[in-house]
Order: sequence, then structure tokens, then C-alpha cells
Amino acid sequence: MTRTTLQKLAAAAAALCMMSVCTGCGNTGSSTPSADTPEQSSEPPAEPQVFTENITGTQDGYDYELWKDEGTTSFTVDPTGGTFSCEWSDINNALFRRGKKYDCTMTYPELGNITVDYGVDYQPVGNSYMCVYGWTREPLIEYYIVESWGSWRPPGAPFAIGTVTVDGAVYDIYKTTRYEQPSIDDTQTFDQYWSVRRTKPQGDGTKLEGTISVSKHFDAWKKCGLELGKMYEVALTIEGYQSQGKATVYKNDLNVGGTYAEATDIEVTVDEEAIAKLASTETGTPEDVGFFETSFENGTEGWIPRGGSIVMTDSDNASDGSQSLFVSGRTDYWNGATVMLSSDTYKAGESYHFKAKVMQKSGEDITMKMTLQYDLDGEKYDQIALEPAPNGEWITLENLAYMIPEGAENLQLYVESPDSLTDFYVDEVSGGERADG
Repeated sequence: MTRTTLQKLAAAAAALCMMSVCTGCGNTGSSTPSADTPEQSSEPPAEPQVFTENITGTQDGYDYELWKDEGTTSFTVDPTGGTFSCEWSDINNALFRRGKKYDCTMTYPELGNITVDYGVDYQPVGNSYMCVYGWTREPLIEYYIVESWGSWRPPGAPFAIGTVTVDGAVYDIYKTTRYEQPSIDDTQTFDQYWSVRRTKPQGDGTKLEGTISVSKHFDAWKKCGLELGKMYEVALTIEGYQSQGKATVYKNDLNVGGTYAEATDIEVTVDEEAIAKLASTETGTPEDVGFFETSFENGTEGWIPRGGSIVMTDSDNASDGSQSLFVSGRTDYWNGATVMLSSDTYKAGESYHFKAKVMQKSGEDITMKMTLQYDLDGEKYDQIALEPAPNGEWITLENLAYMIPEGAENLQLYVESPDSLTDFYVDEVSGGERADG
């Protein structure tokens, strides 16, 4: 396929996509897409364009997008090819990307073979990814092929479900779920698929070069039971999360076309036990709860994993009754168990009584914490209760009159440990009217 033809096809695909919802994105990590459509740019003149706020556009056959929820960003789009540079600081989540957007009518085999040849001078300070990123619809899937990262290797899941050896490297394959989070189709529960390189690529100092055979990763995911839908986007992406840094993408050759054939030159391992374990923890789409008293006698009762953790009922440990909620597989302190709170019941600017019994068996004393996550000019987190937790003892996390901040939306109550990755148990948790003691 000639470059001219590719550019025409890309421009047509981008135009069709602009009529759909074009939004930014982020993990779990994990990152948070915007539910609002960013400002869109028509074909800019043939000179570098510098953007500091959310933008989508097309230049020289490549779509580009900057999405952030807050903070300082600079995104320079070069006039030719798919190259760009970016800087970020004081951000919560920001994504800079350049690739192709599609009209969600074709699957990846129907598009043909997809590869990206990249050259990136990558200088993150803190949590960041350098990856191929995108979405599909039917089903709605957010996906990452992570080539390098900053201080934290994503996605924070407790175990991989397989591996793929491709392009001379080994990648772990993960599936994670985002519960009631913004997406390209408003707020939904959706799955994320991941290929994450086991070791960062070596380069000339901070300069990294290589090839990502995108279709071959998709083929490997399919062998692990991870089916993609119709293609919305493929883009070389730099993402920053609560960090700072800069990157210059000096090579970004996205090649799409030819006759697709399932890859025979990759090595895929599938961990059937891990897949079965993952399936056993899935809870479906959670519903917002009003005032509640939960003892987990009838299952997880609306509580879901936060981060890469696993939640399930446990019949061997309970503060009262016969069961509790067991939280395991935590790979970061903020991982835990969460429940969505109904904004019809829990009103911003008013106070409520929250309480939970918690126990841990790490063999040492740690700290347990109850937190509220909410949206208010980006994601915010408030401590509701914090208590020391001796090994093997049930303790109580309680706040008689926690006030929900004015303007807060999308409320999530969760339990975590801010200084330990230990497993823990939750029981007799409740949220009700203010109790002044």
C-alpha cells in the first residue's frame, strides 16, 4: 500500500471517527478517559503545532490527541509523519498519542497486519508508560501493549494469564476490569487487555528503538480468551500518571494493511489455572448502593476489586456470622475492596456514618484505612478512618459524621492498607445517617 493511499484511508477513517465520541484515556492504574469530547482541530498547516489543553486532530495522515484531567502539559505535533514530543508535570493523568482512529466497523484482521516501528527519547520521572494504546467497541475494550515504563510496572494485577514471545522479547498478558469508569462511551464497566514487557528495552541512553507487532499481540490475547471488538484506535502513546517527565517520539511508523494471517512465529503460553481463578472473582457490573449494612453472608454484595486485587467471600474468618470478604493479590497500597455509593442517598455537603470491621494476618502490626474516592475537578481521595491493626485481631474503622465535600460526584467507598501489601478481611461494614455519638 503506498503512502498516499494510506494517508487517504487514514484521513477518511479519522473523519468518520470524529463523528463518534473521540475521548482520551488512562489504567489502572490504572488511567482515566475523559467523558467529554476534547476540542478538535482541522488539518493544521505544515509546521509544528504546540498544544497545552485537550485536543484531537489529523496531520499528514496521522491522528493525534492530547487528553488530561488536570496539570501542566505541552504537546508538539510535527508536520510530517507520526512524530511528536511532550512534557508533563503536576498532572493526575495525561496521555499524548498519535496513530489512527477508525470508524469501528472492522476488526483487526479485516484491517490487515498492524505494526509500529518506534524511536523514542523517553525520560519519565515517576509513573509513566510508553506503549501502543487504543480501544475497540463490541465489546468495549481498552488495551495496552506496554514497551517501557517509569517507576512502576503496570498493570498491578496479581497474576498474568499467559505470556507471548514476540519481536525478541517476552511479554506478560493480563486482563483487568475498570468498574463504572469513564470510557469512549461514557461511564461504563469495561475490560482492559495488556501485554507488558518483562524487562525494559535497552537503548542508547534514554533513546529506545524497536518494533511492536500489534496484530501478533492481539493473536496472543485471543489464545488466552481475550477477544477484541471492532477497531476504534491504534496509537503510539506516552502516558503519565501523577508524575512528570518528557519524551520525544522521533520515529512512529504505523503500518496497516496487507492480507492478515494469524501469527505462526510467536510463542504463546496460556495459564488455564490463572484464567479460571480470574473468572471466579468476576462480579459483573456493580450497582450504586444506598444506606447499607453488609455482613457478606450472601456473597460479595456489591463490593468489587480496587486495582489489581481479588475479592471473594471467606467462610473461615468472620467477625460475626459465617463469612467475611477476603481481599488478596494486592500489588500496591491503594489496592483493596470498594463499593459504589448512590448519589441519590449520599448527598454532597452532608455527613454520614461509615463503619467496618477489618482484620489482617501479615504477622506484624500494620495500618488499615477507609477512604472515599470522588470526582471534583479530577479524582480526589478523603480519609474517612485510619487505625492501627494488630496481627490477627478484628479492629473497627469508623467515622460517626464524615462530610462529603460540596460538588463531589461518583462516590466510591473503599478499604485499603497504606503501609502494607498484605491480604485482609472486611466484615460488618455499613453506611448510614450521621451518628453524633
